[in-house]
Amino acid sequence: MAVPVIIVDEHHEAFWAWRFFIENNFIAQTENYLLHVDHHDDFECGGYACNFDNLPQTVAQAKEFTYEFLGIADFIYPAIYQKIFSTVHILKNLKPQALQTENLFVRRADSQLESGKYIPFIHSGEKNKPDSRYKFFAKIDGGLNDDDKFPAENLVLDIDLDYFCWDDSLKSVPEKRVEITAAAYSEIIQNKNNPFRILPRKFLTFKEDGGRYFLVYAENLNRNPLPSEEKILKRIDRLIKYFVQVKLKPAAIDICRSSYSGYLPAERASFVEKNFIEKLGAVMDLKFLG
Repeated sequence: MAVPVIIVDEHHEAFWAWRFFIENNFIAQTENYLLHVDHHDDFECGGYACNFDNLPQTVAQAKEFTYEFLGIADFIYPAIYQKIFSTVHILKNLKPQALQTENLFVRRADSQLESGKYIPFIHSGEKNKPDSRYKFFAKIDGGLNDDDKFPAENLVLDIDLDYFCWDDSLKSVPEKRVEITAAAYSEIIQNKNNPFRILPRKFLTFKEDGGRYFLVYAENLNRNPLPSEEKILKRIDRLIKYFVQVKLKPAAIDICRSSYSGYLPAERASFVEKNFIEKLGAVMDLKFLG
């Protein structure tokens, strides 16, 4: 049977892809296994400012939630809170690493989510409460070992192509800026206590360009050296070999390009996507969905 595949541009869009998989009976409503292959674990609890009593139940609602509330590093926790996944396996290592499992929880705290370690004598009573604020799950780190075990059903392969080639400086995309008024620019420059100037980290700068004024997002990190195409192919081949060795049988697959964020550098983007999909298709029967 062909494995359904959805390709998204940025990783938070995986949230609505998972709802699509549920709605079309590719995976179960709850208690699925997520294999998250990524250079980043994307395990942030974001500042969601939404009502977690009414999480999306349809693909349309999931898309609205995704684009209004989620970022590219905080989209997994809402899915855990909604009990879409009971196990989240993070594979970001490029060499074999022993599996390490933690039993954790995510809970609602007003309009936010919080995560912590499951402690039996404190949290066990919450497991049997249908209306509990707590959702419990297993987090697994590591992989690429030939004797790793995966479930035969309800496994979602969630892969970011930056796993094979990344650029944490984000310098491979155009400058991120928003135009502001001259008055707003003047107030920012003159007021040393302007809210944009006293943020915890200095990601924002301000500039004038040809009589126009901009708020500029600038993450000042050194760019990682780009791996050669040969090295990228070796990484792809190693991962595909691993999938074959452990007899991985995903029920559904979502693939993230990281095409606008820049975590997958533009210079390598098409090469990585083309070769990964070709090699994955050689070992799995894939059905790409629009």
